[in-house]
Parts: sequence; C-alpha cells; structure tokens
Amino acid sequence: MAERAAAEAKEARRAERRARADSAPAADAPEARANRELSWLEFNGRVLEEGLNADNPLLERLSFLSIVGSNLDEFYQVRVAGLRQLRRAGVEKRDPSGMTPAAQLQEITRRVRLQAQRLYRCLTHELLPALAQRGVVRMMPGALEAREQLRVDRWFKDEVFPALVPLAAEDDAEFPRVNGLSPHLVVRLRREGAKRSEPERLAVVELPRTLPRFFHLPGDSGQRFVLLEDIVRERLETLFPGHEIVESACFRVTRDADLALDDEEVRDLLEAMETILRARRQGAAVRLELEAEASEALAERLCKAFELDRGQDLFRLDGPPDLKPFLRLSGLVDVRALHYPAFRPQPVPAFEEKDSVWDAVREKDVLVHLPYESFAPLVGLLQAAADDPQVLAVKQTLYRTGSGSPIIAALERAALRGKQVAVLVELKARFDEAQNIAWARRLQDAGARVVYGVTGLKTHAKLLMVVRREADGVRRYVHLSTGNYHDQTADKYEDVGLFTCDPAFGEDAANFFNAVTGYSEPQDWRRLVVAPTGLRPRLVQLLRREAERSTREEPGLVMLKMNSLADPDMISELYRTSQAGVKVKLVVRGICCLRPNVPGLSDNVEVRSIVDRFLEHSRIFYFRNGGDEEVFLSSADFMPRNLDRRLEVMFPVRDETNRAALVRLLRTNLEDNQRAWRLKPDGTYERVAPRRHDSARRAQFQFMEEALAGAEASRLRRLSVFRPQGPGTAPGT
Repeated sequence: MAERAAAEAKEARRAERRARADSAPAADAPEARANRELSWLEFNGRVLEEGLNADNPLLERLSFLSIVGSNLDEFYQVRVAGLRQLRRAGVEKRDPSGMTPAAQLQEITRRVRLQAQRLYRCLTHELLPALAQRGVVRMMPGALEAREQLRVDRWFKDEVFPALVPLAAEDDAEFPRVNGLSPHLVVRLRREGAKRSEPERLAVVELPRTLPRFFHLPGDSGQRFVLLEDIVRERLETLFPGHEIVESACFRVTRDADLALDDEEVRDLLEAMETILRARRQGAAVRLELEAEASEALAERLCKAFELDRGQDLFRLDGPPDLKPFLRLSGLVDVRALHYPAFRPQPVPAFEEKDSVWDAVREKDVLVHLPYESFAPLVGLLQAAADDPQVLAVKQTLYRTGSGSPIIAALERAALRGKQVAVLVELKARFDEAQNIAWARRLQDAGARVVYGVTGLKTHAKLLMVVRREADGVRRYVHLSTGNYHDQTADKYEDVGLFTCDPAFGEDAANFFNAVTGYSEPQDWRRLVVAPTGLRPRLVQLLRREAERSTREEPGLVMLKMNSLADPDMISELYRTSQAGVKVKLVVRGICCLRPNVPGLSDNVEVRSIVDRFLEHSRIFYFRNGGDEEVFLSSADFMPRNLDRRLEVMFPVRDETNRAALVRLLRTNLEDNQRAWRLKPDGTYERVAPRRHDSARRAQFQFMEEALAGAEASRLRRLSVFRPQGPGTAPGT
C-alpha cells in the first residue's frame, strides 16, 4: 500500500513538472537563450565594476580598467570583426537568441560606448587625480621644471626622434598603412606662408612600439611619468619644419585579427602561422579610437580613410587610447597602500614533507590549487625529470607558456641530455602564436620531438607525463590541469592541477600521446574523457543520470564551475536537468547564455560569477549521483569549440580527501557575498550582498587564509620530526 502511494505521489510530481514545462518556453527557443556577445560584455562590465569599486586599492583599480580595455581590443579583433564580415556578406541568419549580425553590432556599439564613457570618466576624473595625491603623477610637458625638460629633450633627441617615421597622408586612396592597436598621432599641417585658400596637409606618426609608453621622471618617492604621445606632440615642429601645426590628436585603429588557417592544406604550419601574424597587422579596420578633443573634420577624414562608419565604429575617448601600459605601470609602483595586501603562493604540504617529488606522488594523488598554492612543484617535477638518470621520457602538451619559461628550459635540458622528449605545441593559441613559434623552434633544435597539434583541431588539453625506471619497474608520473603551463600567470589565474602515478592514468596518458603523435586510435579510456569524441556524450550521460536519481526527498545536485557556458545542446540538457527537480548551481566567470530562474524552464538553476583579485579559470564538475559523489576536473568549458573542435580532457578525482576539497571549493564560491554576481533571467547581473545576520564571505580571501594556515601547519609538522639527510637526497620541491 505504502509503495503504491509513493509511486502515485512520484507520478503526481512528474505530472506537475510536465505542466510547468509545457507552459515554459522551449529549451531551444530564442527567449530561453542570452546572446553570446552581449553576455561577454556583461562580463567585461563586471570587470569594469571592480575598477570603479572604491573598496579596491587605487593601483588595483587602475589594473582592472586596463584589463577592460585590453579585453575590448580582443573582442573587437575577433568577435566584432566576425559579425562585420557576416553583415557585409548580407547574412541575416539569427543566432540562438534571435538576433541578426546587424542587430548584435548595433547593441554592442551602444553598450561599449557606455562602458568606455564610464571607464574614462573614472580614469581621468577620479583615479589619476587620486593617484597624483599619492605620488603617482601623469605629468604634462608644459608643467615640467627646467631640469626635467632638459632630461626629456635629451631622451627625445637621442632615442625618440631617430625612431619616428612621419608619413604623408595626401589622399584616402594612398593613406598610410597603419598598424593595428598601435597609438598614432595624426597631424593637420599648413605650410608656412601659405594662403588660407591653400589646402591643409595631413600626416601620421606612429608611436614606436620599441619605445616605452611612459618616460619616468626621477623623484624621491612615488612615480612621475610623461606619456610618449605628449612628448612627441609637443615637438612635432621638429618633424615638420616649414609647417605650422594646426591640430594633432592621438588615435588607434583596431583591425580584424581572426584570420582563418586551413591546416589540412598547409604543409609547414610554422611558416603558415608566421604569415598569418604578418597579415594580422593589416586586416580590415573594425574600430577607431580618437581623443575627444579632436575636431569633427579630423574624425571625418580618419573614418573615411579607414572605411569606418562614424556612428558605429568611431569612439571618442576622454583620455589616452590603449590602456595596456597602465597595467605595467601599476607593477612599477612599490607603494603598499596602493596595492592588495601582499600574498605569495604557499608551499604544497605534500611536497614539502617528502624528500623528493617522486616520493610525494607515489604516496598519494596530490591536488594543487593555484594561485593559493605554488606552481613550483610542477616546475620541480620537470627539472627533476631533466636531471634524473632514471627518467626515460617526458611528454607534454603546451598551449600557452611564458617567455623565459622554466618549463621550456627543463624540457630543453631533458632533450639535450638524451631523454625522449615529445611536446605537443598548439601554434594556433590566439595572440600567443609568435611566442609559441619561437620556443617550438628552440625545442626542435635541442632534439625534442615537436608536434603541432592534430589536423583540424586545436589542442587545449593540459597533460604531462614523465616515464621513470624504478626498482619495481617503470612508473608513469602524470600531471593534469585545468589551466596552462604558464609560470607567469600561475600567481594570477585560479586553477587546479592533479599529480598522480595511478597506473590507469599512466596508461591513458601514454595512449593519449601515442594518438596525437602517431596513428594510434585508442578505443577505451580507463580514466580520461577526451573531446571531441567522448566528452559531450559523457557530460550528457552524467546529467541524465542525475535527473534519474533525483527524488523530492533527496533531490539531485549538480555544481559546475567553468569560464563560459554557450553550447546550445548543453544548455538544453541543463534545462531538462532542472525540470527533473535537480538543483543546478553554476559558477560561470564569463559568458553564460543560459537563463536561470525562468518558471517551468530553469526554476532550479542558479548562476553566479566571481570577479576578484585573481582570474577564476578552473573547470570543476560535481554530481551528487544519489550520494555516491563524483567530481571531475577539465580543460574544457561548455562551448561548441571545446566540445567539438578541440582536443580536451576531463578526468575524475578519485581520492576522497581531494574530492572533498573540491566540493568545499565549489561551495565556498557559491557562498561568496563580497565579489560575486547573480545572473538574472533577463541576462543582466546583480551584485550578491550579505543577507541580514550573514557574515562577510569572500571566497578568494578565504582560500588565501586556508593556504597560509596549511603551509604553517606543515612547517610545524616538519619541525617536530628530525629526518637525516644524506648526500644525494633532494629535498621536496
């Protein structure tokens, strides 16, 4: 009797959910989807809010404003450029949100104008004056003392003037080729003694990219600087003798940089990428940034020369174009009160408490949470592999890494010492191509086997394997990560990595590298889930299993953390999961095309985004699974490109302690009420504020405190144990 009643109640609940779903928009209807580009602009707006936030230190706010500008550069180079191509071709096909390319461009322009206005209003009228009071001063040439003027004159004469190339711009048909994203001065000239009726002349002067944007003035404290364009502008008569300077203005052009490469038809991918890089500087113009004080006539002339629409493509700025150098400026000023409190990534206890990296990983799987814990163990593993005579081979994927990288140095040393080194290099990592080309050649010269990805796919997986001969046989040490092997961003990007010597992981890693460097086609994976063949179906299976096991008494729970969510089919699956009664909690840093809390469609979906001191970058997927919890880490976001057009990897976290740490990480993010934002059904975001009686919770600060406490506890444990250290024993990394 009781079983029958329970079954009837369950069926009644299903009927209720079906009724709500029937009244809701279809999962693939335009009203169920947010526009991808506008969602990205919402993210950039959240970054802007950190720049506007008076609770942040002044130089950190300046950094956020610089990041907003840099983000917009890439957005226009790629996304807006693509939409312009569609509009120019007459394409009127609507995206999943129901917008045509022309409608998207119109709304993008409106929103970017608002962002630019707010950014420059803050920079010019709030931040720079406040910084000037603290000794960080942008000086205008006319305000310099005589000795400072002499110093600037000498620098201009010795270094700047010889590098300048003034170019005549007589007519639009022969307007000088202007490099994208480089600040230039445009100058209106009148020949001395010329009649008023004689036409003016126009010239363009590029600010040399080989010179610093700031000229720093000596001082006892703080930082005083003059912008390069201000120095050149005041001395234009030296470039144009015999002419009167009628007007000058600083401008910058953004060009289409999304140049396609069909690598199936390219024999030498290295040479092809170098050609692409040269072409990128001269792609079609997509945006013109011009100082607000420039005349209408000058604006009109530039728009005509670059074939741009004044109403949509021209942006007048109340400040200097190109704010990226301000990000570097903030790193030059050592005034503690202007920065966040100092924090250094902490040692990883598991490695500190063992004599070698090999001992630590043999004992247990080790989870490392960057940037709260140190990147050093990963570098230490590679350095140990290069020097250890027992190591036979090193294999690694590389998507992005820094200049002067210790990763590259270790791989190079390993190859030079005769070890088998294979590196899968992704040359098509957008805007890092030139650097990847340089160190790919360097590794080849050292004797490493370098493979430039897989035909037709970008390689985005983060995977490292070291093969070592030991007393009990050959063992494979594997590292997998959610983020890049990039030492210069490891203290700024939040990511999670796993060290393991689990034989199943080792077998999968070996099969992965064999597949991408040769013709092997592994059919069965023991631990890894690999895109583009297996990741999408596995994610769908996990979501549907959660729905099947969900009950009213014990509703299912899915917690997903990622950078972007735009894949239409995965959004539909998440809607269906919600409709089955599963609680779906998402932490999505950037683009999110899903609409939460839509009645009957996504009642059980909550979406949050955190923008704070560090860039949230990890991908963590949790499924309650009827109490038998599963947690996965991945290199992939829920984007069509990740699931269908890239080599990506998802892998389970099997150790119970590590799994619990990741669940705690997700819950801590969901509890943030200081730097978190909540996505509303209309696609806009609102700040998450503490409710009454709630204590302030800031996830990133909590992780810093936990890392400090963990490192201190580890130090105390080591002090309580006396271990002899003989010759040849390497301490933990």
